[in-house]
Amino acid sequence: MTAVQPAAGRTVPPTVRMSGIRKTFGSVTALDGVEFEVGARQVHGLLGGNGAGKTTLMNVLYGLYAPDSGSIEIDGRRVTIASPRDAITAGIGMVHQTFLQVDVFTVTENVVLGTDTKGVDAKGRIAELSERFGLAVDPSARVADLPVGVRQRVEILKALYRGAKVLVLDEPTTNLTPQEVDALFGSMRAIVDEGMSVVLITHKIRETMAVCDELTIMRDGAVVGTVAKTETTADELAARMVGDADAVSESAAVALGETTLGQARIELPDVEVTEQPIRVSVQDLTVPGPGDAPRLVDAVAFELRHGEVLGIAGVAGNGQVELAEALTGCRPTTGSFSLDGTELVGRPTAHWLESGVVYVPEDRQRDGILPGGDITENLVLGSHRSRARRGLIPWGDAREQTAAAIREFRVKTPSASTPCGQLSGGNIQRVILARAFARDPKVLVLHNPTRGLDIASTQFVYERIRRAAATGAAIIVISEDLDEVIALADRVRVIYSGRLVGDTPRGETDPYQLGRLMTGVGA
Repeated sequence: MTAVQPAAGRTVPPTVRMSGIRKTFGSVTALDGVEFEVGARQVHGLLGGNGAGKTTLMNVLYGLYAPDSGSIEIDGRRVTIASPRDAITAGIGMVHQTFLQVDVFTVTENVVLGTDTKGVDAKGRIAELSERFGLAVDPSARVADLPVGVRQRVEILKALYRGAKVLVLDEPTTNLTPQEVDALFGSMRAIVDEGMSVVLITHKIRETMAVCDELTIMRDGAVVGTVAKTETTADELAARMVGDADAVSESAAVALGETTLGQARIELPDVEVTEQPIRVSVQDLTVPGPGDAPRLVDAVAFELRHGEVLGIAGVAGNGQVELAEALTGCRPTTGSFSLDGTELVGRPTAHWLESGVVYVPEDRQRDGILPGGDITENLVLGSHRSRARRGLIPWGDAREQTAAAIREFRVKTPSASTPCGQLSGGNIQRVILARAFARDPKVLVLHNPTRGLDIASTQFVYERIRRAAATGAAIIVISEDLDEVIALADRVRVIYSGRLVGDTPRGETDPYQLGRLMTGVGA
């Protein structure tokens, strides 16, 4: 491990200093003697791929994990942080990827939860913080009625209300529109201008280069360097994250957000998809809501040609799950879904599978695998009927195919008999993809296919999508990562309140216009 050195040119003392932080989980070393400093009045980027240890390190700072060894200093004073309450007392606030909110409470009730409100004008204080830091929110609004971007502001206000001097944001831009990202970055600079510091946990280099003052890069539980933004480049940062400059390809750069929106493109086969025959025709596809509630999917219609990639962007909660399940026969629906001229709506899910419709779901653990089943058992899921001979699955052949899939898809596992639930998120995704592509899909529906994956895994997914398109598969990528949608798709549509709006061909995408559609403006 190489000890981190303060970035050249630093003129302010560190607000936070973490020294020799080590954390293990059983036989896994998550943090290996990490040294980390955050200067006063700065936005400090904490970069790294999936499993690098960046969130674990900040969970130690916030008191969610107790380190096995090491020390923490705040403003030069050594402190013991054994719980989030200790962290808050020490001036540390953290906004997690999953918001800790009570939906039926108002903004004010969520912000003050657990604090002493006697004699305090909480609503006035929240309104003042909201205005000062550009975090527009109605203190009286019910949290359940707020979009994702506003709910995130509530979490930031919660930390500021409690007096945070150092604010940790864990992958805060994942579900935001470009406009919301710009507003968030403006709020971060306002926070720093008021004398506080921000730690931005991210894997998107474009974002760090836009807003950060210093950057620390982690890999495999260790810090590999800290550098001032002005003394590095996006390519250098990507190479440090991966550990191999040659491994940083265009697809990895897109996944990192290293490139400018709309400028990068994963090259698909040298065919004009507009000249290919129609493979999928969807007409008036509708999923009713419960009771008298609005439709979950509302009269969706589109056509998709051989080798064409349709990207569907949207803010979480606008019907993406229901649409993906309707497009794969997993949810009762009305309307029409025709594949190569054959109608599939109303047919059993097994018939959709046999027809060549393949689904890579958003929730890998819940919907994608049997956690207790080994890799071989998970790979035969969905094709077990067609594999069976006289009612029995030939497990010898299945295990040979599993060994080949593990090699081809580079699944990191102790053995083929390892339960899938014990694999990392990236390796679970590789197992699901191995199962999907083994079926020679005619239609491939992928929902947030790279969420939570590191650079190498993301690059791998992109390459497999490109290969599937080369064979003539019609591909639908539903993603809340706008960079990903723009990079992969031949056409981009937006889902808002269960409806598809807009239809933008590759090369004409405007992220900010898509962002407006994602928030319902002009939808």
